[in-house]
Amino acid sequence: MSKTDALAKLNWIASLIAISVALAIPLRASGVAAEQAALGVALLGSMFLFVREPAIRKFARQAIISPQARVISLIFIAWVITIFFSHNLFASFKMGTRTGVFLLASMMIWATLSHQQDAQELLKKTLIVASLSFALIALMSLNGVPYIVTILKLKYAESAAPTTNIFKAFGVSTMCLIPVVIWAGRQLKGRWKYLAYSFPFLALTIIIMTSSRSALAGILAMILAVILLMSIAHRRYVKSLVIGAVFTLIGAVTWLRFKELGVLHVEGTYLPDWLIDPHRQNIWKFAYDRFLDHPWVGNGIDQINRLPGAKMPVPGLGDYAAFVPSHPHNWSMEILSETGLVGFLPLVFALGFIVWRLTKDYIRTKDEAALAKIALMTGFWSSALFNFSIWAAWWQLTLFILFAILSSSRKPVP
Repeated sequence: MSKTDALAKLNWIASLIAISVALAIPLRASGVAAEQAALGVALLGSMFLFVREPAIRKFARQAIISPQARVISLIFIAWVITIFFSHNLFASFKMGTRTGVFLLASMMIWATLSHQQDAQELLKKTLIVASLSFALIALMSLNGVPYIVTILKLKYAESAAPTTNIFKAFGVSTMCLIPVVIWAGRQLKGRWKYLAYSFPFLALTIIIMTSSRSALAGILAMILAVILLMSIAHRRYVKSLVIGAVFTLIGAVTWLRFKELGVLHVEGTYLPDWLIDPHRQNIWKFAYDRFLDHPWVGNGIDQINRLPGAKMPVPGLGDYAAFVPSHPHNWSMEILSETGLVGFLPLVFALGFIVWRLTKDYIRTKDEAALAKIALMTGFWSSALFNFSIWAAWWQLTLFILFAILSSSRKPVP
C-alpha cells in the first residue's frame, strides 16, 4: 500500500470515528443499544489508530499524567478501599471497574479526535444535524405521529408504553447536548450557528412534554452558571444577564408549582410535594439512613437497592412504591450511602478542582469550550440530583463523551 493510500485509509477511519461519536448521544432517542453501538464503532476505530499513530499515544500519556487525571485517580483509590466493606464485593468491584473502563475508553476517543483535527468540522456538523433530527423525530412522536417509536426501536409492534416515558431519558440527554451543540455551531459559524441556536428550544419542548423535572433542574443550573461566569468575564452584560436569570427562575418555579404531580400526599415529607414528589423524598431518607449506618465506607457500590428493607413499600404510596426501587435518584445520596465519606469527598474534591481549573481558563482566555464544559458539568450533576443512577452506563457515557468532544478541538474551524 502506498503512502497516499495509507493516509486516505487513516482519514477514512478518522471520519468514521467522528461521525460515530457525534451520533452516539443523539441516538439515545432510539435507546441505549444504539448509543453504545455507535460508541463501540468509535472505540474500535480509536484503538486501531492508537496502535498506529505515536502522536495519539502521546496525547493519551499527557492526559494520564495531567492534574485532572491525578485527582480523578484519588476517587478510584478511595472506591477500592470501600469495596472491601461491600455487601457484594464482586458486584461493587465490577461496577467501579466499569466506570474506570468507560473513562479510559473516552480518553482514547478524545486522544484520537485531538490528533485528527481535520475531522473536527465533520464531527461538529454531524452533531448538530443528528441532535436536531432526533429532537424533531421525538417531538413528532410525542405529538401523536404513529410508528416512530416502532422504527426507532426496531420493533414489529408499536410500544404500549406512553411516549412521554419512552423519551424521558432522551429529554435529559438533550439537556446535556445543549451547550455542546451551541458551542459546535459557534465554532462553525454562519448558518450552522443559527441551526445550533434552534436546538435549545426543541430540547426544552421535549423536556416539558415529558415532564422531566430533573432535566429542567439541569437547564436552570446550567443557565445560572453561564450567567455567573459571563457576568464575571464580561462585566458589561451583568444587568441583562441577571434579569434573564430572574425571569428564567420565576418561569421554572411557576411551571413546577402549577404542574401538579399525580401522586398521593404522604405525611412526613420534608419538602413541598409540588417541588419533590413524596416517593422520591422517602427514597432519599432511606438512602441517608443507610449512609448513617456506615458513614465512613458505605454499604458497597451499587448495593443500596439490595439492602434489607429497600424493597419494602413506602407507607401511604401503595405496593408499587418501594423505598429503593432500583437506585436513590440522587447521585450524592447514592455515593454517600454506597461509598461513605471515604468515597464521596474525593469525588466532590475532583469535581470542584476541575470546575475551578475550567473557570480560571474561561475568565483568562474567554475560551467558549471551557464555558461549555462548565455548563455541561453543572447541568449533568444538577440533574443527577433528581434522576438516574450515577452508575447507569449510558448516563456516565453521556458526560464522558460530550466532555471528550468539547476537549478535543484545539483550534477553531475556519
